Amino acid sequence: MKIAKGIVTLIVAILYGIIYYFTLPTLSLWNLEGFIYIGPGVILAAALLAWWISDEYEYKFSILLSAIFLFLVVLLIGAIGSTALFHSSEMYSQIGTIEEKSFTEDVVEIDNSQIPIVDIKLADKLADKKLGEDLSLGSQMEIGEFTNKQQVNGKLFYVAPLEHRSFWKWRSNKQGTSGYVMVSATNPNDVRLVREYDNEPIRLKYLSSACFSSNLKRHIRSNGFRSVGLTEYSFELDDSGRPYWVVTTYENTTLWSNPEATGVVVCDAQTGECKGYSVKDAPEWVDIIQPESFVKDQLENYGKYVHGIFNFSDKDKLSVTKHMTTVYNEGDCFYYTGMSSVGKDNGTVGFIMVNTRTKESVMYRMVGATESAGMKSAEGKVQNMGYDATNPIPINVSGIPTYFCTLKDDEGLVKEYAMLKIEDYSIVATGTTIAETKRAYINAVNHSGETVDFGEEAYGYTSEGVVTRISANIESGDTYYYMILDDDTTKLYLASYMISEELPITREGDSVKVSYIDESNGAINIVSFDNLSFSQEISSKQEQLNQEKQDVIQDSNNHITEVDPDKNANEWDSLTEEEKAKLLKELENEK
Repeated sequence: MKIAKGIVTLIVAILYGIIYYFTLPTLSLWNLEGFIYIGPGVILAAALLAWWISDEYEYKFSILLSAIFLFLVVLLIGAIGSTALFHSSEMYSQIGTIEEKSFTEDVVEIDNSQIPIVDIKLADKLADKKLGEDLSLGSQMEIGEFTNKQQVNGKLFYVAPLEHRSFWKWRSNKQGTSGYVMVSATNPNDVRLVREYDNEPIRLKYLSSACFSSNLKRHIRSNGFRSVGLTEYSFELDDSGRPYWVVTTYENTTLWSNPEATGVVVCDAQTGECKGYSVKDAPEWVDIIQPESFVKDQLENYGKYVHGIFNFSDKDKLSVTKHMTTVYNEGDCFYYTGMSSVGKDNGTVGFIMVNTRTKESVMYRMVGATESAGMKSAEGKVQNMGYDATNPIPINVSGIPTYFCTLKDDEGLVKEYAMLKIEDYSIVATGTTIAETKRAYINAVNHSGETVDFGEEAYGYTSEGVVTRISANIESGDTYYYMILDDDTTKLYLASYMISEELPITREGDSVKVSYIDESNGAINIVSFDNLSFSQEISSKQEQLNQEKQDVIQDSNNHITEVDPDKNANEWDSLTEEEKAKLLKELENEK
Protein backbone atom coordinates (compact mmCIF):
# COMPACT_ATOMS: atom_id res chain seq x y z
CA MET A 1 0.00 0.00 0.00
CA LYS A 2 2.82 2.38 0.85
CA ILE A 3 4.41 1.69 -2.53
CA ALA A 4 1.15 2.58 -4.27
CA LYS A 5 0.86 5.78 -2.20
CA GLY A 6 4.42 6.66 -3.03
CA ILE A 7 3.88 6.12 -6.76
CA VAL A 8 0.68 8.20 -6.75
CA THR A 9 2.38 10.99 -4.77
CA LEU A 10 5.31 11.01 -7.16
CA ILE A 11 3.03 11.12 -10.21
CA VAL A 12 1.02 14.00 -8.72
CA ALA A 13 4.21 15.92 -7.92
CA ILE A 14 5.58 15.36 -11.44
CA LEU A 15 2.30 16.46 -13.05
CA TYR A 16 2.19 19.53 -10.81
CA GLY A 17 5.77 20.39 -11.83
CA ILE A 18 4.96 19.90 -15.52
CA ILE A 19 2.03 22.30 -15.20
CA TYR A 20 4.40 24.93 -13.77
CA TYR A 21 7.01 24.23 -16.47
CA PHE A 22 4.57 25.02 -19.26
CA THR A 23 2.43 27.75 -17.66
CA LEU A 24 5.17 29.58 -15.68
CA PRO A 25 2.85 31.50 -13.32
CA THR A 26 4.09 34.14 -10.89
CA LEU A 27 4.89 32.31 -7.65
CA SER A 28 3.25 34.83 -5.35
CA LEU A 29 -0.02 34.71 -3.45
CA TRP A 30 -0.47 38.44 -4.24
CA ASN A 31 -0.81 37.55 -7.90
CA LEU A 32 -4.05 35.87 -9.03
CA GLU A 33 -2.33 33.38 -11.33
CA GLY A 34 0.07 32.55 -8.52
CA PHE A 35 -2.76 32.00 -6.04
CA ILE A 36 -4.64 29.79 -8.52
CA TYR A 37 -1.48 27.70 -8.97
CA ILE A 38 -0.34 27.59 -5.34
CA GLY A 39 -3.84 27.09 -3.85
CA PRO A 40 -4.63 23.80 -5.59
CA GLY A 41 -1.08 22.69 -4.75
CA VAL A 42 -1.82 23.18 -1.06
CA ILE A 43 -5.09 21.28 -1.47
CA LEU A 44 -3.33 18.39 -3.18
CA ALA A 45 -0.67 18.36 -0.48
CA ALA A 46 -3.35 18.29 2.26
CA ALA A 47 -5.21 15.48 0.52
CA LEU A 48 -2.05 13.39 0.08
CA LEU A 49 -1.02 14.01 3.67
CA ALA A 50 -4.42 12.88 4.90
CA TRP A 51 -4.16 9.83 2.68
CA TRP A 52 -0.77 8.94 4.13
CA ILE A 53 -1.60 9.38 7.82
CA SER A 54 -5.07 7.85 7.91
CA ASP A 55 -7.05 5.09 6.28
CA GLU A 56 -10.39 6.52 7.36
CA TYR A 57 -12.33 7.54 4.25
CA GLU A 58 -14.53 10.10 6.04
CA TYR A 59 -11.51 11.80 7.63
CA LYS A 60 -9.67 12.07 4.32
CA PHE A 61 -12.80 13.33 2.54
CA SER A 62 -13.48 15.99 5.18
CA ILE A 63 -9.88 17.23 4.96
CA LEU A 64 -10.18 17.50 1.17
CA LEU A 65 -13.54 19.29 1.28
CA SER A 66 -12.28 21.71 3.95
CA ALA A 67 -9.24 22.61 1.85
CA ILE A 68 -11.32 23.14 -1.28
CA PHE A 69 -13.88 25.22 0.63
CA LEU A 70 -11.17 27.38 2.20
CA PHE A 71 -9.55 27.92 -1.20
CA LEU A 72 -12.85 29.00 -2.80
CA VAL A 73 -13.69 31.33 0.10
CA VAL A 74 -10.33 33.06 -0.09
CA LEU A 75 -10.64 33.28 -3.88
CA LEU A 76 -14.08 34.90 -3.59
CA ILE A 77 -12.99 37.31 -0.85
CA GLY A 78 -9.92 38.29 -2.84
CA ALA A 79 -11.90 38.83 -6.04
CA ILE A 80 -14.48 41.02 -4.30
CA GLY A 81 -11.87 42.80 -2.20
CA SER A 82 -9.96 43.81 -5.32
CA THR A 83 -12.89 45.71 -6.84
CA ALA A 84 -13.75 49.42 -6.90
CA LEU A 85 -16.33 48.77 -4.19
CA PHE A 86 -13.48 49.05 -1.68
CA HIS A 87 -10.77 50.84 -3.69
CA SER A 88 -12.43 53.47 -5.92
CA SER A 89 -10.34 56.34 -4.51
CA GLU A 90 -7.05 54.44 -5.04
CA MET A 91 -8.15 53.47 -8.55
CA TYR A 92 -9.07 57.08 -9.37
CA SER A 93 -5.68 58.42 -8.25
CA GLN A 94 -3.47 55.59 -9.58
CA ILE A 95 -2.66 57.45 -12.81
CA GLY A 96 -1.15 60.21 -10.67
CA THR A 97 -1.38 63.98 -11.03
CA ILE A 98 -2.49 65.10 -14.48
CA GLU A 99 -0.99 68.49 -15.33
CA GLU A 100 -2.83 70.80 -17.74
CA LYS A 101 -0.82 72.50 -20.49
CA SER A 102 -1.25 74.26 -23.83
CA PHE A 103 -1.00 71.91 -26.81
CA THR A 104 0.60 74.46 -29.16
CA GLU A 105 3.20 75.49 -26.57
CA ASP A 106 4.04 72.00 -25.35
CA VAL A 107 3.93 69.91 -28.54
CA VAL A 108 6.59 71.00 -31.00
CA GLU A 109 6.04 71.10 -34.75
CA ILE A 110 7.99 68.26 -36.33
CA ASP A 111 9.65 68.07 -39.70
CA ASN A 112 7.54 66.56 -42.49
CA SER A 113 10.09 63.78 -42.98
CA GLN A 114 9.69 62.67 -39.35
CA ILE A 115 5.90 62.22 -39.39
CA PRO A 116 5.07 58.49 -39.01
CA ILE A 117 3.24 57.23 -42.11
CA VAL A 118 3.67 53.46 -41.63
CA ASP A 119 1.45 51.52 -39.22
CA ILE A 120 2.03 48.05 -37.79
CA LYS A 121 -0.08 46.31 -40.45
CA LEU A 122 1.89 47.86 -43.29
CA ALA A 123 5.18 47.23 -41.45
CA ASP A 124 4.26 43.54 -41.19
CA LYS A 125 3.59 43.33 -44.95
CA LEU A 126 6.82 45.11 -45.82
CA ALA A 127 8.81 42.85 -43.48
CA ASP A 128 7.28 39.68 -44.94
CA LYS A 129 8.17 40.88 -48.43
CA LYS A 130 11.75 41.56 -47.33
CA LEU A 131 12.12 38.12 -45.74
CA GLY A 132 10.64 36.50 -48.85
CA GLU A 133 13.56 37.82 -50.88
CA ASP A 134 15.76 35.19 -49.17
CA LEU A 135 14.10 31.85 -49.96
CA SER A 136 16.37 29.76 -47.72
CA LEU A 137 15.82 32.04 -44.74
CA GLY A 138 12.08 32.41 -45.28
CA SER A 139 11.56 28.63 -45.24
CA GLN A 140 13.19 28.32 -41.81
CA MET A 141 12.02 31.45 -40.03
CA GLU A 142 9.18 33.94 -39.87
CA ILE A 143 8.71 37.54 -38.78
CA GLY A 144 7.95 37.84 -35.07
CA GLU A 145 5.47 40.26 -33.53
CA PHE A 146 6.00 43.97 -34.02
CA THR A 147 5.46 45.97 -30.86
CA ASN A 148 5.05 49.75 -30.73
CA LYS A 149 7.32 51.85 -32.89
CA GLN A 150 10.56 52.79 -31.15
CA GLN A 151 13.25 55.39 -31.50
CA VAL A 152 16.68 54.19 -32.63
CA ASN A 153 19.31 56.92 -32.91
CA GLY A 154 16.66 59.59 -33.25
CA LYS A 155 14.64 57.80 -35.97
CA LEU A 156 11.40 55.84 -35.63
CA PHE A 157 11.31 52.14 -36.53
CA TYR A 158 9.20 49.06 -36.10
CA VAL A 159 11.45 46.18 -35.08
CA ALA A 160 10.70 42.46 -34.95
CA PRO A 161 12.90 39.37 -34.44
CA LEU A 162 13.07 36.41 -36.76
CA GLU A 163 11.24 33.57 -34.99
CA HIS A 164 11.34 29.79 -35.52
CA ARG A 165 8.51 28.47 -37.70
CA SER A 166 8.01 25.29 -35.66
CA PHE A 167 9.52 22.95 -33.08
CA TRP A 168 11.38 21.08 -35.82
CA LYS A 169 12.76 24.31 -37.26
CA TRP A 170 13.94 25.21 -33.75
CA ARG A 171 15.66 21.82 -33.53
CA SER A 172 17.66 22.60 -36.66
CA ASN A 173 18.45 26.19 -35.54
CA LYS A 174 19.31 25.71 -31.87
CA GLN A 175 21.99 28.39 -32.03
CA GLY A 176 19.31 30.95 -32.76
CA THR A 177 17.64 32.75 -35.64
CA SER A 178 19.64 34.90 -38.02
CA GLY A 179 18.67 38.47 -37.13
CA TYR A 180 15.81 40.94 -37.06
CA VAL A 181 13.85 43.23 -39.36
CA MET A 182 13.63 47.03 -39.11
CA VAL A 183 10.89 48.97 -40.90
CA SER A 184 11.06 52.76 -40.86
CA ALA A 185 7.90 54.38 -39.50
CA THR A 186 8.51 57.43 -41.71
CA ASN A 187 9.70 55.84 -44.96
CA PRO A 188 8.06 52.67 -46.36
CA ASN A 189 11.05 52.17 -48.66
CA ASP A 190 13.43 51.80 -45.70
CA VAL A 191 13.14 48.11 -44.79
CA ARG A 192 16.21 46.34 -43.40
CA LEU A 193 17.00 42.70 -42.69
CA VAL A 194 19.79 42.98 -40.13
CA ARG A 195 21.92 39.83 -39.86
CA GLU A 196 25.13 41.17 -38.36
CA TYR A 197 26.07 43.18 -35.30
CA ASP A 198 29.57 44.50 -34.73
CA ASN A 199 30.78 42.47 -37.75
CA GLU A 200 29.55 39.24 -36.14
CA PRO A 201 26.54 37.13 -37.25
CA ILE A 202 23.43 37.66 -35.12
CA ARG A 203 22.06 34.59 -33.33
CA LEU A 204 18.82 35.25 -31.47
CA LYS A 205 18.70 32.28 -29.12
CA TYR A 206 16.13 33.44 -26.56
CA LEU A 207 12.75 33.80 -28.25
CA SER A 208 9.10 33.13 -27.52
CA SER A 209 9.16 30.47 -30.26
CA ALA A 210 12.22 28.73 -28.76
CA CYS A 211 11.70 25.60 -26.66
CA PHE A 212 12.84 24.25 -23.30
CA SER A 213 15.51 26.36 -21.60
CA SER A 214 15.81 28.72 -24.58
CA ASN A 215 12.19 29.83 -24.32
CA LEU A 216 12.24 33.51 -23.41
CA LYS A 217 9.75 33.50 -20.53
CA ARG A 218 11.15 30.28 -19.05
CA HIS A 219 14.69 31.66 -19.27
CA ILE A 220 13.75 34.90 -17.48
CA ARG A 221 11.80 33.04 -14.78
CA SER A 222 14.76 30.77 -14.10
CA ASN A 223 17.11 33.73 -13.75
CA GLY A 224 15.72 35.10 -10.52
CA PHE A 225 12.25 36.37 -11.55
CA ARG A 226 9.93 33.51 -10.49
CA SER A 227 7.91 35.56 -8.00
CA VAL A 228 7.81 38.81 -10.00
CA GLY A 229 4.88 39.78 -12.22
CA LEU A 230 5.99 39.92 -15.87
CA THR A 231 4.15 41.41 -18.83
CA GLU A 232 4.67 43.21 -22.16
CA TYR A 233 7.52 41.34 -23.85
CA SER A 234 8.97 43.91 -26.27
CA PHE A 235 11.80 43.40 -28.72
CA GLU A 236 13.94 46.56 -28.66
CA LEU A 237 17.30 47.77 -29.88
CA ASP A 238 19.79 49.94 -28.07
CA ASP A 239 21.26 52.87 -29.97
CA SER A 240 24.06 50.67 -31.34
CA GLY A 241 21.56 48.17 -32.81
CA ARG A 242 22.13 45.35 -30.28
CA PRO A 243 18.88 43.37 -29.78
CA TYR A 244 17.27 42.95 -26.35
CA TRP A 245 14.00 41.84 -24.85
CA VAL A 246 12.43 44.41 -22.51
CA VAL A 247 9.85 42.96 -20.11
CA THR A 248 7.83 45.06 -17.67
CA THR A 249 7.74 43.98 -14.03
CA TYR A 250 4.70 44.87 -11.96
CA GLU A 251 2.92 44.55 -8.61
CA ASN A 252 -0.80 44.67 -7.88
CA THR A 253 -1.90 47.64 -5.78
CA THR A 254 -5.30 46.30 -4.62
CA LEU A 255 -4.94 42.60 -3.80
CA TRP A 256 -5.13 40.95 -7.27
CA SER A 257 -6.09 43.98 -9.35
CA ASN A 258 -4.85 47.35 -10.62
CA PRO A 259 -1.25 46.44 -11.48
CA GLU A 260 1.49 49.05 -11.30
CA ALA A 261 4.73 48.87 -13.31
CA THR A 262 7.77 48.66 -11.04
CA GLY A 263 10.53 48.45 -13.65
CA VAL A 264 11.84 46.26 -16.44
CA VAL A 265 13.88 43.13 -17.01
CA VAL A 266 16.32 43.62 -19.88
CA CYS A 267 17.38 40.32 -21.47
CA ASP A 268 20.08 40.09 -24.13
CA ALA A 269 18.42 38.14 -26.96
CA GLN A 270 21.74 36.49 -27.90
CA THR A 271 23.58 35.78 -24.64
CA GLY A 272 20.54 35.53 -22.36
CA GLU A 273 22.02 37.87 -19.73
CA CYS A 274 19.15 39.27 -17.65
CA LYS A 275 19.18 42.36 -15.47
CA GLY A 276 16.37 44.04 -13.56
CA TYR A 277 15.92 47.82 -13.36
CA SER A 278 13.56 50.13 -11.52
CA VAL A 279 11.51 52.63 -13.51
CA LYS A 280 13.96 55.37 -12.57
CA ASP A 281 17.12 53.43 -13.43
CA ALA A 282 16.06 51.80 -16.73
CA PRO A 283 18.45 52.41 -19.67
CA GLU A 284 17.67 55.56 -21.66
CA TRP A 285 17.15 53.63 -24.89
CA VAL A 286 14.18 51.75 -23.38
CA ASP A 287 11.17 53.60 -24.82
CA ILE A 288 8.27 51.86 -23.09
CA ILE A 289 8.08 50.74 -19.46
CA GLN A 290 4.40 51.42 -18.74
CA PRO A 291 2.21 48.85 -20.62
CA GLU A 292 -0.53 50.37 -22.75
CA SER A 293 -3.17 48.19 -21.07
CA PHE A 294 -2.15 49.47 -17.60
CA VAL A 295 -2.31 53.10 -18.70
CA LYS A 296 -5.64 52.70 -20.47
CA ASP A 297 -7.24 51.02 -17.43
CA GLN A 298 -5.90 53.72 -15.11
CA LEU A 299 -7.22 56.51 -17.35
CA GLU A 300 -10.62 54.81 -17.50
CA ASN A 301 -10.65 54.57 -13.69
CA TYR A 302 -9.64 58.24 -13.49
CA GLY A 303 -12.63 59.21 -15.58
CA LYS A 304 -15.07 56.74 -13.99
CA TYR A 305 -14.43 57.21 -10.25
CA VAL A 306 -14.07 61.00 -10.12
CA HIS A 307 -16.81 61.09 -7.44
CA GLY A 308 -16.53 57.53 -6.21
CA ILE A 309 -18.42 54.41 -7.19
CA PHE A 310 -21.92 55.67 -6.32
CA ASN A 311 -22.02 58.47 -8.91
CA PHE A 312 -25.25 57.40 -10.58
CA SER A 313 -25.81 60.80 -12.22
CA ASP A 314 -22.46 60.48 -14.07
CA LYS A 315 -21.42 63.91 -12.81
CA ASP A 316 -18.00 64.96 -14.24
CA LYS A 317 -17.38 61.45 -15.58
CA LEU A 318 -15.02 61.05 -18.52
CA SER A 319 -14.41 58.14 -20.83
CA VAL A 320 -11.35 57.19 -22.85
CA THR A 321 -11.83 57.31 -26.62
CA LYS A 322 -11.52 54.11 -28.61
CA HIS A 323 -8.05 54.62 -30.05
CA MET A 324 -4.78 54.95 -28.15
CA THR A 325 -1.53 55.43 -30.01
CA THR A 326 2.11 56.21 -29.30
CA VAL A 327 3.56 59.56 -30.33
CA TYR A 328 6.96 61.17 -29.92
CA ASN A 329 7.60 64.72 -28.78
CA GLU A 330 11.14 66.09 -28.43
CA GLY A 331 12.58 62.59 -28.14
CA ASP A 332 10.16 61.32 -25.47
CA CYS A 333 7.53 58.67 -26.13
CA PHE A 334 3.91 59.13 -25.04
CA TYR A 335 0.58 57.35 -25.15
CA TYR A 336 -2.02 59.63 -26.67
CA THR A 337 -5.78 59.36 -26.30
CA GLY A 338 -8.82 61.59 -26.22
CA MET A 339 -11.13 62.04 -23.24
CA SER A 340 -14.84 62.60 -23.82
CA SER A 341 -17.79 63.20 -21.56
CA VAL A 342 -19.80 60.08 -20.80
CA GLY A 343 -22.43 59.63 -23.52
CA LYS A 344 -20.62 61.85 -26.07
CA ASP A 345 -19.32 59.54 -28.78
CA ASN A 346 -17.91 61.98 -31.36
CA GLY A 347 -16.62 64.87 -29.27
CA THR A 348 -13.82 65.26 -26.77
CA VAL A 349 -13.24 67.62 -23.87
CA GLY A 350 -9.49 67.24 -24.10
CA PHE A 351 -6.56 64.97 -24.83
CA ILE A 352 -4.11 63.24 -22.56
CA MET A 353 -0.49 62.32 -23.23
CA VAL A 354 1.15 59.87 -20.82
CA ASN A 355 4.92 59.37 -20.74
CA THR A 356 5.55 55.70 -21.55
CA ARG A 357 8.49 55.53 -19.14
CA THR A 358 7.56 57.65 -16.11
CA LYS A 359 3.75 57.77 -16.48
CA GLU A 360 3.81 61.56 -16.11
CA SER A 361 0.54 62.78 -17.62
CA VAL A 362 -0.51 65.99 -19.33
CA MET A 363 -4.03 67.09 -20.24
CA TYR A 364 -4.69 69.46 -23.15
CA ARG A 365 -8.11 71.01 -22.74
CA MET A 366 -9.84 71.50 -26.08
CA VAL A 367 -13.20 70.60 -27.51
CA GLY A 368 -12.60 68.52 -30.60
CA ALA A 369 -13.24 65.38 -32.57
CA THR A 370 -12.49 61.88 -31.37
CA GLU A 371 -10.01 59.80 -33.32
CA SER A 372 -12.86 57.77 -34.85
CA ALA A 373 -14.70 60.91 -35.99
CA GLY A 374 -11.46 62.25 -37.46
CA MET A 375 -10.90 59.04 -39.40
CA LYS A 376 -14.42 59.20 -40.84
CA SER A 377 -13.88 62.83 -41.88
CA ALA A 378 -10.64 61.93 -43.67
CA GLU A 379 -12.29 58.96 -45.39
CA GLY A 380 -15.21 61.16 -46.43
CA LYS A 381 -12.81 63.48 -48.24
CA VAL A 382 -11.78 60.60 -50.53
CA GLN A 383 -14.95 58.51 -50.39
CA ASN A 384 -14.93 58.07 -54.17
CA MET A 385 -11.57 56.28 -53.85
CA GLY A 386 -12.67 54.00 -51.01
CA TYR A 387 -9.49 54.52 -48.96
CA ASP A 388 -9.30 53.62 -45.28
CA ALA A 389 -7.74 56.00 -42.74
CA THR A 390 -5.22 54.81 -40.17
CA ASN A 391 -5.40 55.79 -36.52
CA PRO A 392 -4.74 59.54 -36.46
CA ILE A 393 -1.60 60.99 -34.90
CA PRO A 394 -1.81 64.42 -33.19
CA ILE A 395 0.70 66.92 -34.58
CA ASN A 396 1.29 70.64 -34.33
CA VAL A 397 0.95 72.35 -37.73
CA SER A 398 1.79 76.06 -37.50
CA GLY A 399 0.20 76.23 -34.07
CA ILE A 400 -2.90 74.29 -35.10
CA PRO A 401 -3.72 71.07 -33.17
CA THR A 402 -4.06 68.66 -36.07
CA TYR A 403 -4.82 65.02 -36.76
CA PHE A 404 -2.59 63.37 -39.34
CA CYS A 405 -3.43 60.01 -40.87
CA THR A 406 -2.52 58.00 -43.92
CA LEU A 407 -5.11 56.81 -46.40
CA LYS A 408 -4.63 53.23 -47.59
CA ASP A 409 -6.19 51.11 -50.31
CA ASP A 410 -7.60 47.59 -49.95
CA GLU A 411 -4.08 46.13 -50.21
CA GLY A 412 -2.93 48.21 -47.24
CA LEU A 413 -0.67 50.46 -49.33
CA VAL A 414 -0.41 54.19 -48.59
CA LYS A 415 -2.04 56.24 -51.35
CA GLU A 416 -2.66 59.65 -49.81
CA TYR A 417 -2.35 61.62 -46.57
CA ALA A 418 -4.87 63.65 -44.63
CA MET A 419 -4.70 66.49 -42.14
CA LEU A 420 -7.71 67.77 -40.26
CA LYS A 421 -8.27 70.27 -37.50
CA ILE A 422 -8.87 68.57 -34.16
CA GLU A 423 -11.14 71.36 -32.92
CA ASP A 424 -13.14 71.45 -36.19
CA TYR A 425 -12.84 68.25 -38.16
CA SER A 426 -14.82 69.68 -41.07
CA ILE A 427 -11.57 71.46 -42.02
CA VAL A 428 -9.73 68.65 -43.76
CA ALA A 429 -7.22 68.40 -46.61
CA THR A 430 -5.63 65.53 -48.48
CA GLY A 431 -2.64 65.15 -50.77
CA THR A 432 -0.32 62.63 -52.36
CA THR A 433 2.68 63.99 -50.39
CA ILE A 434 2.95 65.35 -46.86
CA ALA A 435 4.18 68.73 -48.13
CA GLU A 436 1.26 68.95 -50.56
CA THR A 437 -1.19 67.97 -47.82
CA LYS A 438 0.22 70.58 -45.46
CA ARG A 439 -0.10 73.35 -48.07
CA ALA A 440 -3.68 72.38 -48.82
CA TYR A 441 -4.45 72.18 -45.10
CA ILE A 442 -2.99 75.62 -44.28
CA ASN A 443 -4.94 77.00 -47.23
CA ALA A 444 -8.15 75.42 -45.93
CA VAL A 445 -7.59 76.82 -42.43
CA ASN A 446 -6.84 80.30 -43.81
CA HIS A 447 -10.03 80.37 -45.83
CA SER A 448 -12.11 79.14 -42.91
CA GLY A 449 -11.36 82.37 -41.02
CA GLU A 450 -9.36 80.58 -38.33
CA THR A 451 -6.19 82.05 -36.82
CA VAL A 452 -2.90 80.48 -37.86
CA ASP A 453 0.07 80.78 -35.52
CA PHE A 454 3.19 80.66 -37.69
CA GLY A 455 5.50 80.52 -34.67
CA GLU A 456 8.18 82.75 -33.22
CA GLU A 457 10.41 82.64 -36.34
CA ALA A 458 7.83 83.86 -38.89
CA TYR A 459 8.33 87.25 -40.56
CA GLY A 460 5.96 89.19 -42.82
CA TYR A 461 7.23 91.23 -45.79
CA THR A 462 5.74 93.41 -48.51
CA SER A 463 7.81 94.02 -51.64
CA GLU A 464 7.67 94.70 -55.38
CA GLY A 465 9.48 92.96 -58.20
CA VAL A 466 9.38 91.61 -61.74
CA VAL A 467 8.22 88.05 -62.39
CA THR A 468 11.08 86.21 -64.10
CA ARG A 469 9.54 82.75 -63.91
CA ILE A 470 6.05 81.46 -63.05
CA SER A 471 4.39 78.08 -63.25
CA ALA A 472 1.15 76.52 -62.02
CA ASN A 473 0.73 73.11 -60.40
CA ILE A 474 -2.50 71.29 -59.58
CA GLU A 475 -2.45 69.42 -56.27
CA SER A 476 -5.54 67.48 -55.13
CA GLY A 477 -7.75 69.62 -57.34
CA ASP A 478 -6.33 72.97 -56.11
CA THR A 479 -4.02 75.15 -58.20
CA TYR A 480 -0.83 76.58 -56.72
CA TYR A 481 1.42 79.11 -58.45
CA TYR A 482 5.18 79.09 -58.02
CA MET A 483 7.20 82.13 -59.05
CA ILE A 484 10.62 83.75 -58.94
CA LEU A 485 11.04 87.53 -58.74
CA ASP A 486 13.96 89.58 -60.10
CA ASP A 487 15.96 86.43 -60.96
CA ASP A 488 16.45 85.78 -57.22
CA THR A 489 16.63 81.97 -57.25
CA THR A 490 17.15 81.84 -53.48
CA LYS A 491 13.44 82.47 -52.96
CA LEU A 492 10.60 80.43 -54.41
CA TYR A 493 7.25 82.12 -53.82
CA LEU A 494 4.10 80.04 -53.43
CA ALA A 495 0.50 81.26 -53.80
CA SER A 496 -2.86 79.52 -53.82
CA TYR A 497 -5.19 80.27 -56.72
CA MET A 498 -7.62 81.73 -54.15
CA ILE A 499 -5.20 84.56 -53.26
CA SER A 500 -5.92 86.70 -56.32
CA GLU A 501 -7.97 86.73 -59.51
CA GLU A 502 -4.88 88.07 -61.31
CA LEU A 503 -2.68 85.03 -60.72
CA PRO A 504 -3.97 82.95 -63.69
CA ILE A 505 -3.10 85.74 -66.19
CA THR A 506 0.25 86.75 -64.71
CA ARG A 507 3.22 86.19 -67.03
CA GLU A 508 6.99 86.62 -67.00
CA GLY A 509 7.94 90.32 -67.13
CA ASP A 510 4.94 91.53 -65.13
CA SER A 511 5.60 93.86 -62.23
CA VAL A 512 3.92 92.60 -59.06
CA LYS A 513 3.49 93.53 -55.42
CA VAL A 514 3.37 90.69 -52.90
CA SER A 515 2.95 90.31 -49.17
CA TYR A 516 4.36 87.07 -47.90
CA ILE A 517 5.34 85.08 -44.84
CA ASP A 518 8.85 83.69 -44.48
CA GLU A 519 8.88 80.94 -41.82
CA SER A 520 12.67 80.51 -42.00
CA ASN A 521 12.21 76.95 -43.24
CA GLY A 522 12.34 77.51 -47.00
CA ALA A 523 8.62 78.22 -47.40
CA ILE A 524 7.70 81.62 -48.89
CA ASN A 525 3.91 81.78 -48.59
CA ILE A 526 2.24 84.68 -50.43
CA VAL A 527 -0.77 86.03 -48.54
CA SER A 528 -1.70 88.88 -50.94
CA PHE A 529 -0.86 89.51 -54.60
CA ASP A 530 -1.28 92.51 -56.93
CA ASN A 531 -0.17 92.53 -60.59
CA LEU A 532 0.96 96.14 -61.11
CA SER A 533 1.08 95.69 -64.89
CA PHE A 534 -2.72 95.75 -65.00
CA SER A 535 -4.30 99.17 -64.63
CA GLN A 536 -7.92 98.12 -64.49
CA GLU A 537 -9.76 98.60 -61.24
CA ILE A 538 -9.97 95.47 -59.13
CA SER A 539 -13.30 94.16 -57.95
CA SER A 540 -14.61 94.97 -54.51
CA LYS A 541 -14.47 91.25 -53.76
CA GLN A 542 -10.76 91.13 -54.64
CA GLU A 543 -10.08 94.30 -52.65
CA GLN A 544 -11.73 92.73 -49.61
CA LEU A 545 -9.74 89.51 -50.13
CA ASN A 546 -6.45 91.45 -50.33
CA GLN A 547 -7.27 93.25 -47.09
CA GLU A 548 -8.16 89.99 -45.32
CA LYS A 549 -4.90 88.42 -46.41
CA GLN A 550 -2.85 91.45 -45.39
CA ASP A 551 -4.52 91.20 -41.98
CA VAL A 552 -2.94 87.75 -41.60
CA ILE A 553 0.45 89.47 -41.24
CA GLN A 554 -0.80 92.41 -39.18
CA ASP A 555 -2.85 90.32 -36.74
CA SER A 556 -0.81 90.06 -33.52
CA ASN A 557 -2.48 86.73 -32.70
CA ASN A 558 -0.55 85.13 -35.56
CA HIS A 559 2.84 85.96 -33.99
CA ILE A 560 4.25 87.28 -37.27
CA THR A 561 6.92 90.00 -37.13
CA GLU A 562 6.19 92.54 -39.88
CA VAL A 563 9.37 93.69 -41.64
CA ASP A 564 9.66 96.97 -43.60
CA PRO A 565 13.34 97.54 -44.54
CA ASP A 566 12.90 101.19 -45.58
CA LYS A 567 10.93 102.06 -42.48
CA ASN A 568 13.40 100.26 -40.25
CA ALA A 569 16.34 102.08 -41.86
CA ASN A 570 14.70 105.48 -41.35
CA GLU A 571 13.95 104.70 -37.72
CA TRP A 572 17.57 103.61 -37.17
CA ASP A 573 18.94 106.81 -38.74
CA SER A 574 16.72 108.92 -36.50
CA LEU A 575 18.27 107.47 -33.32
CA THR A 576 21.08 109.16 -31.41
CA GLU A 577 24.38 107.35 -30.90
CA GLU A 578 23.42 106.64 -27.26
CA GLU A 579 20.03 105.22 -28.31
CA LYS A 580 21.71 103.03 -30.93
CA ALA A 581 24.21 101.72 -28.39
CA LYS A 582 21.42 100.97 -25.90
CA LEU A 583 19.38 99.11 -28.53
CA LEU A 584 22.37 97.04 -29.61
CA LYS A 585 23.04 96.18 -25.96
CA GLU A 586 19.43 94.99 -25.51
CA LEU A 587 19.65 92.84 -28.64
CA GLU A 588 22.90 91.31 -27.41
CA ASN A 589 21.32 90.46 -24.04
CA GLU A 590 18.37 88.77 -25.82
CA LYS A 591 20.80 86.43 -27.59
